[in-house]
Amino acid sequence: MLLLIDIGNTTITIGLYNRNKIKKVLRIKTIAGGRDTLEYEYILKGFISDLNLRKPAGAAVCSVVPEVTPLMIKALKAGFGVRPVNVSHKARTGLKYLIKNKGELGEDRIANAAAAHKLYKGNLIVVDFGTATTFCVITEKGEYTGGAIMPGLGLSAKALAEKTSKLPLIELKAPESAIGKDTGENIRSGVILGHAGAAERIIREIKTETGKEYKVLATGGYAGAVTSYIRTIDYVDPLLTLEGLRIIYEMNS
Repeated sequence: MLLLIDIGNTTITIGLYNRNKIKKVLRIKTIAGGRDTLEYEYILKGFISDLNLRKPAGAAVCSVVPEVTPLMIKALKAGFGVRPVNVSHKARTGLKYLIKNKGELGEDRIANAAAAHKLYKGNLIVVDFGTATTFCVITEKGEYTGGAIMPGLGLSAKALAEKTSKLPLIELKAPESAIGKDTGENIRSGVILGHAGAAERIIREIKTETGKEYKVLATGGYAGAVTSYIRTIDYVDPLLTLEGLRIIYEMNS
């Protein structure tokens, strides 16, 4: 049994892998500086006890929030005596990095790329619709060749609400039409359809620039809100990052 922990800017996703399957997923809000090691230990123990399972044999962690990472690692050690595999470009992943400054590459993107290369065939573009929307380009040989980053759906909606006097923070759900009839519908149409259009353009430019065909794989917390508007998406895998953590754990333990 493995604990798989993805520490994102908005959400911490915890998965339980047992008997060749991710059995359960818990999502909690990321609070940088808001929890201590003991609280994370309680959360992890409660997560496991709900299924009446013994302590995990191991764990893997990827994080884009440096303040939280050591607290989670200490919680795993204190609660279960487990030293987790911590994802980085130095870990064995099955990937070859053809980029500058490998140390700057987000650990979640490494997990996504490792899972995509292992589980799917051919040249791949992985689009992760999270706090930021990220694009990772991986060849069929496992070469990580680069990507793109743009503000995510939630971040875009929040920026509109915070940086204007009268625009509200809206719920991100499918717009009823492209032509909104009130302010909320206008924002929803602009944010979601605009994001879909931007993603399609980036995917098209990647294909044109490389002269290659790619399968496009979507993941991330906001994928459900936008992928139906993107014609170039071939697969949607909401557990891709957790699968990447599992794969990297198995390669490094």
